[in-house]
Amino acid sequence: MMHARHYKILMVLLAVFLVLAGTVAAQDKVKVVIFVGLGTGTDPDQITQQEALAERFNAAHDSIEIEFLIVPHDEAPTRLLAMLSGGNAPQLVGPNGISTIARFFDAWADITPFMEAEGFDTADFYAPSLELNRYPEKNTGLPLGLFPSFVIYNVDMFDAAGLDYPTADYSDTAWTYDEVRNRGLLLTLDSNGNDATMAEFDAEDIVQWGFSDAWTDTRGLLTRWGAPGIGRPTSEDYRTSTVNSEEWVNGLQWYSDGIWVDHFIPGAEQISSMETIGGSPLESGMLAMFYTHTWYLGEAILDLPFDVQVGAAPFNQKGERIARIHADNFTIPAAAEHQQEAWEVMKWLTDPAQIIDVCLIYGCVPARASVADDFRASLQAKFPDLNLDVIFESINYLDNPNHESWVPEWGRVNDALNNAGSLITSGAGTDARTVLDAASAEVQAILDEYWAGQGG
Repeated sequence: MMHARHYKILMVLLAVFLVLAGTVAAQDKVKVVIFVGLGTGTDPDQITQQEALAERFNAAHDSIEIEFLIVPHDEAPTRLLAMLSGGNAPQLVGPNGISTIARFFDAWADITPFMEAEGFDTADFYAPSLELNRYPEKNTGLPLGLFPSFVIYNVDMFDAAGLDYPTADYSDTAWTYDEVRNRGLLLTLDSNGNDATMAEFDAEDIVQWGFSDAWTDTRGLLTRWGAPGIGRPTSEDYRTSTVNSEEWVNGLQWYSDGIWVDHFIPGAEQISSMETIGGSPLESGMLAMFYTHTWYLGEAILDLPFDVQVGAAPFNQKGERIARIHADNFTIPAAAEHQQEAWEVMKWLTDPAQIIDVCLIYGCVPARASVADDFRASLQAKFPDLNLDVIFESINYLDNPNHESWVPEWGRVNDALNNAGSLITSGAGTDARTVLDAASAEVQAILDEYWAGQGG
């Protein structure tokens, strides 16, 4: 018979053993740190939702735990570079837009070996989404979410003008840039109510404009005009500038004429005024049609004093419909430890069981087709009157190569192009060929310098 004192000692030893066993088990868990801050994810409500997501993952996994490291957006690039160079790389970084992938391109690991090792099935992802961050030398990550583009328009302005709405029918080939111009002219009014087609119209006293695509960069503005490289400003081998392609010249001239000749597109000064009034050009109540992405569909849209609806991207001058797209994913730094565990977390975040919840945090459309109906229901509940067919169908017309995709010296090339675009929108230059010829020469010099540094 065990003595009471022996029993107490045994219980103490058992308790100590259990504590030690728990400590060992906890130590056996590999921590996957997810660096958040280069894109979305830093708002207070998003932080709370990400913490809940981490709790959900950690409760269901015995060998891996995740932790979201939230870094203020303006500090994130410097902080990430310090972690990468200091031997303290996070295991995952995201959500990253295509431009962020390009900006830090050399930092990312290739996930292809992980995919091939287990025969990872990508059939459920929208096929075009798989190409957005796949380059010849690496695949930077599984698709998470998409931000399709469309025309969002002021229904009341169209009704007042007695005009047909931008089409929601993707087979409607009559919806072209010429038609955008035609309707844009009729929707542009001076303070006396004259539209831009009338002889009495006063271009110095405009109170309402027809169309704008102001919230994008120059590559985004021109990607829809059908150049051979779509949104890429170089040849396929990245050695030759194609900035002054006929398609891009044509597109930029259309936009320039829309501002300075036809006056149905607001210039940079007018856009700034609209943003001061309403936060965005559309919200100001001074714009009929705004080309944008699903990230624009926030709370402000619900509180507008006018009705809005969405229409398809127009056909370009070549008879092609190209609807530029933004996309988010998570990446594994090449310098990170525990990359296999990071891959497991990446799969979990993009799995059908979680991807809707993850995308609701970040405001994107899940890149998996199997969850489209469920996600659509949640989006329709928030925006009951929007034609979501337009948004989902837009995915089939995305720009690839994408307008944010990597090119050598990505930042310098984009700066050169954005400076060219600002000449047009400010009125400092209005001839697209002159502006793009100069930009192309600048980009070619950047490319030549890059390749010389690579040994030719």
